[in-house]
Amino acid sequence: MTLNTHKKYLIISPSWLGDLIMSQSLYKVLKEQDPECTIDIYAPAYTLPILDRMPELSGKFINPFEHGAFNLKQRYAEGKKFRDNHYDSVFILPNSLKSAFVGFFAKIPDRRGFKGESRYILINNMRTNKQDFPLMVQRYVALAFDRNEVKTAKDLPKFAYPKLETRPLDEKRASELGLDFSKKNLILGCGANYGPSKLWPVEYFAEISMWWIKQGGRVIGIGSKKDIPTVAKIYENLSEDTKPFFTDIAGKTNLTEALDIVGSSTAAVCNDSGLMHTVAAADIPQVCIFGSTSTNYTPPLSDKAICVESDEPCHPCFKRTCKFETYACLKKLTPQMVIEKLEQLLSL
Repeated sequence: MTLNTHKKYLIISPSWLGDLIMSQSLYKVLKEQDPECTIDIYAPAYTLPILDRMPELSGKFINPFEHGAFNLKQRYAEGKKFRDNHYDSVFILPNSLKSAFVGFFAKIPDRRGFKGESRYILINNMRTNKQDFPLMVQRYVALAFDRNEVKTAKDLPKFAYPKLETRPLDEKRASELGLDFSKKNLILGCGANYGPSKLWPVEYFAEISMWWIKQGGRVIGIGSKKDIPTVAKIYENLSEDTKPFFTDIAGKTNLTEALDIVGSSTAAVCNDSGLMHTVAAADIPQVCIFGSTSTNYTPPLSDKAICVESDEPCHPCFKRTCKFETYACLKKLTPQMVIEKLEQLLSL
């Protein structure tokens, strides 16, 4: 049994960009079940430009709460604002207790989510078997189905991967950033907000860059303001003859510009990050680096992605920093391993 048709749904969005992109598979399933349903989303302000590239969504509402903020009084006021929308169901995608309050205070009758922080009263349509849905995207998609009929990942029907709309970057803006799309561009996703345990060494990214440039291409170092030092260090590690073919745009683009730049590029090499999921949703070939994390949980949802993954005994630890202070899981994934995968992807 699937949800009834012509319903109104509210999504309580994840805060992490990669998780948000993966959640698009849920929206696609809801639209497959009922093309006329309305799907609104409650999400952090920074994600709105990306949400505009998800055609399944209708209303976009800003979640004003800072990460970790509780503020029960304001959450009550936020939930109360949604009462007049008369939603049939709310999908609470984060695991936190506080994320479930808005749907509860909105008096939405069907409140769906997985077991998380002590929120049994707040979520009245709860799944308690995360272990039966090993991939995060499977957990999101499972919420579209009756929990008594789709009990494990094996019961899920085939579902569509995320697909973000990309557009050609304005020529003037491309010129301002120093980009040349007439060449084969390699995107470097060298950042990861989670922490150092996801960061492949900068000298390895530099080796990949020099190899790509010597094949006749150009390299784009992209990321948020937090990634400016990382991209600068990659540039410093380049040989002088390759530096003119490396473009550093870290901190210079917004999310949709980054998406469109990715969509116009040839390939990418990414840490396990939001950008990795952005590249996957833009349908661009990429090699993904998994050191402390696992492809058994949040792999890139793309047929054009190949992952290189650590086989260290401590892998995966999912820690923000290495408890041994060696980061061996990342260092043993060599540039040559990535080059071989790029050659395989692009038939170079």
